[in-house]
Amino acid sequence: MPAVATSDPPGDAPGAPELTARALAAGLAIGALIAVGNVYMGLKTGWWDSGSITASLLAFAGLSAWAGVSGRRATALETNLAQTAAVAVGAAPAAAGLLGAIPALALLGRDTPGWVAGAWGLGVGALGVLLALALRRRLVEEERLPFPTGVATAGVIRAAHGGERSGTRLLAGVGGASAALTAARDVAGWWPAVTAWPGTVAGAPAAALGLGIAWSPMMAGAGLVAGLHNGLGVLAGSVVAWALVAPALLRSGAVPEAAYGPLVGWLAWPGVALMLGSASVALAGQARTLPRALGDLARLRGGGRSALWLGGAAVAGIAVVGAAGFGLRPWQVAAALALAAVLGGVSARAAGQTDMIPAGEVGQLAQVAGGVVSRTTLASNAGMGAVVAGTASQAGVSLWALKAGSDLGASPRRQALALLAGTAVGAAVAVPAYLLLARSQGLGTAALPVPGALPWKAIAETAAGGLAAMPPGAGVAAAVAFAAGAALELLGRTRAARFLPAAGAVGMGFIAPAHYAAAIAAGALAGAAWRALRPARAGALVPLVGAGAIAGESIAGVAVAAWSVLGPGR
Repeated sequence: MPAVATSDPPGDAPGAPELTARALAAGLAIGALIAVGNVYMGLKTGWWDSGSITASLLAFAGLSAWAGVSGRRATALETNLAQTAAVAVGAAPAAAGLLGAIPALALLGRDTPGWVAGAWGLGVGALGVLLALALRRRLVEEERLPFPTGVATAGVIRAAHGGERSGTRLLAGVGGASAALTAARDVAGWWPAVTAWPGTVAGAPAAALGLGIAWSPMMAGAGLVAGLHNGLGVLAGSVVAWALVAPALLRSGAVPEAAYGPLVGWLAWPGVALMLGSASVALAGQARTLPRALGDLARLRGGGRSALWLGGAAVAGIAVVGAAGFGLRPWQVAAALALAAVLGGVSARAAGQTDMIPAGEVGQLAQVAGGVVSRTTLASNAGMGAVVAGTASQAGVSLWALKAGSDLGASPRRQALALLAGTAVGAAVAVPAYLLLARSQGLGTAALPVPGALPWKAIAETAAGGLAAMPPGAGVAAAVAFAAGAALELLGRTRAARFLPAAGAVGMGFIAPAHYAAAIAAGALAGAAWRALRPARAGALVPLVGAGAIAGESIAGVAVAAWSVLGPGR
């Protein structure tokens, strides 16, 4: 066979292939890996990643290899189509509520059947895609919001098709090494998962308080991606919570047992309040965009009859599944959908302006709103918030992909089909991974602390049971923490910002085990040192190394969990 070029130069000619079977298949397969990784990382850290850059590089590598066999070279538009499908699959855990509302209900003693979670993810995910498509013309084309992740994704695709392939090799190499290290730790047992701090604190072994460091490539990778400011913020919150407050709780008898579960049951209240205080100020800062968001909704048009039918099916599905799985009454469904449209628009603007999707924050705001309007059950309160957060998550990720497509000259209609296909596959992939991890490791344990679910649990308990749901003393601590979170967010907009931790990161330190926080901080410090010593290359390479470390351990961790549950003799 004669040698063939494996890629087109940046900027495909008009009519270049885009929505091809190989591009869609590659994107869905890559997205499945990202979704599994997001389930694993989200349940351990509360964070998840859109995977836009990772998907672009893996799609380019896969399509190039495919082209070498078929003799038909890959185009930049095919690579973009693949990453579009991949990020839609990868966002499915967040859209389905698998990192927030659903594990929160499990911690409250209410398990959600797999079919409910899958159908919920499909309906809410489709609604998020449709919202993104409706907002695309206004936000991407008319106002030309920056959408930094989308611009960066388009740049990576151009660079890859222009001959720069070192990023793909680095990503694959680090991912393989991370998976191998994880297998050596969890299967071969060559070293412990955690090295505990020696000695005792308040008469309890430091290990019982989680003090130490986790030997986790994923946690170190999360620190690389999060950066020094967030990494040190998590560490600061962890030191305050687990080295200072937790021993005091044990000495006073407020918490009777030195174990992660009982302690985090108290510490989650000030930790959540810190994040809510910060989020309240941040969302208030977005209030000026609310009239624009309402204007966006008033101008929604396009998509034709097929979009109307799909939107109607998604709404009907959410209503049916919401009633069966969360006990949502018709007025609660209608209110949640209205809030999803408005707050989803606000969140979409935030994604375009700041490159952050405040999905959890707007979802928890919807929880609070539902509790204020009427006393809700635990499940219905979480369900109302899950509609808003899931829609916002999928809409934000979709707009990043659509922005990349706009810069590359892609067809919005073809991207829409890829996004919808990814949403369907994502629900089918993410739910089994979640159920597998929940069964093998247990939710709310030190192994799987589900920190992202604890704010949902706390707000649902308060909405359903009032302040009496709080442990003794936690109400005062939460009030102080809320004020501290608001103050940190306000001071973060001044020159003092560089000396202050991020309130959201500090709150996460209260909730995550301390040994995870130490590993995240170590990764953040390593990234900062790399940037200081090699600033020219570190900016591009540090995120790739972090993404590879996260992906490798996530995939290996799920494989180990599957073997423990499904392997021979089980």
